[in-house]
Amino acid sequence: MTAKLEDLPRVPRGKPLIGKDRERFRESVSVVYNSDPDVSIRDISEWTGRSFGFIRTMLIEAGVELRPRGGSTHCDKALET
Repeated sequence: MTAKLEDLPRVPRGKPLIGKDRERFRESVSVVYNSDPDVSIRDISEWTGRSFGFIRTMLIEAGVELRPRGGSTHCDKALET
């Protein structure tokens, strides 16, 4: 199953996600996050209208291994003096 960010449902603020709705949301979020390495938790959060923390919790509950934060992780040797 492949999904795109645009396939995720937008959930109104304050609407609780419980039961089957929560399970379906968690599954769809985890599929999108796993299938596209360019999609971040923040992207999913902005698209769905849910908080960063909520999306992160959904991914953890789904057993998804979270990717490391972006950006450079090494020093540029040319800049060292």
